Amino acid sequence: MSKSIPNTSLEESQPSDFLVHISYECILQERAREFDSYIYEIACSIVYPATMGHLSLRITGANSYRRSNIKEVPVTYHERGATTYVELFEDEQLEVRIITLDGIYSKAIYVARKQELCEQYARQLTSNLQKMKCS
Repeated sequence: MSKSIPNTSLEESQPSDFLVHISYECILQERAREFDSYIYEIACSIVYPATMGHLSLRITGANSYRRSNIKEVPVTYHERGATTYVELFEDEQLEVRIITLDGIYSKAIYVARKQELCEQYARQLTSNLQKMKCS
């Protein structure tokens, strides 16, 4: 994934929202002769004042919150927020949470389905999803 994530500031989103920019591409991964599965390669940038609260990212299975293993996603912090790279399989979900020091709770859930990454739920987060062309 050679394209860079745009340099967008928090002020460009809605005043009370944080900005989540996700660039992704979908790659066909043949695991067995009888079926194919997709891997979603995702570069994610979250713009928020890093000293303002706690950020967590995790991967869960779709519609199986209590039954599937939850994988925490490591992030790299910087003064504008955080960035990460993650791989999702078909029907997995990426969950982004930000809890500020004054108790404001923001959350978004994205689901990987049919070669697309879609926002399934958002609360006080503004999403910018960009699908990259496979090279």
